[in-house]
Amino acid sequence: MADSESRRSRGKKGKKKSRRSRREEINDEISAFPPIPIPVQDEEAYVEDVVAPVAAPTEGDLYDEGIPAPIAGPDADVSSAPAGFTEDGLAVALAVDTAAEDDYVYAAIEYDPDSKPPLHKNRRFRVYTCIALVIIVAVVVVVAVYVTKSSKGDDVTQLYVNYTDRPTRAPTPSPTTNREASGIKEQIEAGVLQRKVTFDELNATDPRVLALDWILHKDQMQLLSDDVNLYQRYVLALLAYALDSLAWFACGDHRIIGNVTEFYAVEDCEVTNQMTGQMEQFRVWLSSTDECEWYGVLCSGDGVVRGLELIGNDLIGEIPPEISQLRFLQYLAMNGNCLYGTIPPEFGSMPNLLSLELHGNGLSGFIPDELYDATKLQLLNVAMQYNYFYQCYRSNGQPVNTGFARGDVNGDLNWGLQGKVLSPQVNRWQSMKGLHLFDNFFSGDLAPELGDLKYLVFLRAQNNVFSGFIPNEITKLDKLREVHLYQNNVYGDLPPDIGLMEDLEDLRVHENEMWGLIPMTFYNLQKMKSIWFQDTLLCEQIDESFECDPDPDVGFEGSISTEIGNMKKLSQILLNNNPFTGTLPTEVGLLENLSVLHIHQTQIQGTVPDEVCLLRDQSLNSETNQGIFYADCRPNNKTGDPYFECKCCSDCCDHTTKVCIADD
Repeated sequence: MADSESRRSRGKKGKKKSRRSRREEINDEISAFPPIPIPVQDEEAYVEDVVAPVAAPTEGDLYDEGIPAPIAGPDADVSSAPAGFTEDGLAVALAVDTAAEDDYVYAAIEYDPDSKPPLHKNRRFRVYTCIALVIIVAVVVVVAVYVTKSSKGDDVTQLYVNYTDRPTRAPTPSPTTNREASGIKEQIEAGVLQRKVTFDELNATDPRVLALDWILHKDQMQLLSDDVNLYQRYVLALLAYALDSLAWFACGDHRIIGNVTEFYAVEDCEVTNQMTGQMEQFRVWLSSTDECEWYGVLCSGDGVVRGLELIGNDLIGEIPPEISQLRFLQYLAMNGNCLYGTIPPEFGSMPNLLSLELHGNGLSGFIPDELYDATKLQLLNVAMQYNYFYQCYRSNGQPVNTGFARGDVNGDLNWGLQGKVLSPQVNRWQSMKGLHLFDNFFSGDLAPELGDLKYLVFLRAQNNVFSGFIPNEITKLDKLREVHLYQNNVYGDLPPDIGLMEDLEDLRVHENEMWGLIPMTFYNLQKMKSIWFQDTLLCEQIDESFECDPDPDVGFEGSISTEIGNMKKLSQILLNNNPFTGTLPTEVGLLENLSVLHIHQTQIQGTVPDEVCLLRDQSLNSETNQGIFYADCRPNNKTGDPYFECKCCSDCCDHTTKVCIADD
């Protein structure tokens, strides 16, 4: 019975019945038959046959085909019939051992012949899983490499170009990369381009477009849109294209040269230091190196551009306003080049700019009002834009000359910078130490607000058309050492409080319409070295213009005080062409550093003191035979008595005919 039930449990797959339901069915079958007498058999044999458990299938059998091994059937020998069968082989109902049935039935029901082993124990599953993981990892790596490479840009289609005498300035065709879609263009357009310009409205040869093309496709740095040096590298590239770096005297030729079998680029350059005479190593502009290594680029330790020093390097063109986006720039020196155009008003928005040196170029136009916003500015040198002739050659061989408007040698003359630069707004430059404005066409009065520049040391504004009085407020500048106002339309006398300017060393007001007495406080300036009061002008209006000429009867007057002996550092005294009177004080002989003394074309008479002649054995001499001591010691009007008796003058002049002859 037990064997029969065991086989049935391993038959066709169907719903399994619970232990209780199965037990009730067996009891119903037994109760349907009348009781059968059970013969007494050996007790031990009975127990052994009934409770002997069915051999469970081994793990190997289960994994071979998923079907359990069959259980051996009972012996067919009737003579040896086991308990539970008659001698005729008929089954006899036996009492069921409850404990034994529980153990057996539980095992039979628990086992499902169609069940599979757990997946994590299946050998094939584990092999296939490992292979799948390897494939997934490989795919992830390939995708990561592709994305990284795409973000940096593919190699440029044509990295090298052959050298030509006249290289094109148009960019090479952009390679097919996704760099244009990486956000670099939009980032530069929003953060660098000025005056609401966009790249789409610029032509292909515009320096701003050329610089972008270089950043995207030619620069081996291949910067990303979030790289911290993107802006400054772009601005420097823009400078190279805008100012024709191929024509620079040093370190500007970035072309890759070679032939069909060999290409190479020279990225290193050598420049002689004019101060030391030593050769110094730099990198060429637009090379693949760090921009802080390019010639003339000065960076701080954190790689931020703090200064640009491109002096006398044949830069040609207009200064791009985008240079103002070098937000940490403190020092900009581009003097001695062939720059033309105007000064960008954007310079006023540079919060850290301390020094701006643009002298010795061909700039024109007005000083923009925005420049007064550069309140940290300490040095402004925009001198030598007018009547300054210097010639450069573009990379295509075209000449450019600073003496002409926009450098055009066939055009009009360049008149330099204009406007009322020393207007009341000048006091916004509270940190200013040096104002160098000479050789331009600046005009207007000298504003009293000049006296607010308490740190001013140098005021060089000669050879302009400034007018008006020298304001007395300027005497508040106790740090001022040089005042050069000569060759202007300044008129009047010296400020009465000029003696308060204790640091004043050099005062040059010649070739103006000056007059009056020299204030006595002037002789208190013990640091004074140079006094240039000569050639005071007499200006007369002729038609709609003025004609000015030196006149010895007009200008500074009075006698030279004996207090001049207190000015021990004086080395140059030029008083000629003024109506000074009196005699030459003996105290001049105390000025042991005196090297130039001009008192001709004055009303000074008498005889030169011996103490002054002794200076000829010290500084008052010239090893190059140049005149250094002039006086009216020749016969007046060729025949009369000389105005001044001098036995040690280097040059004697005729007071009337104004002819001077060396007498050394």
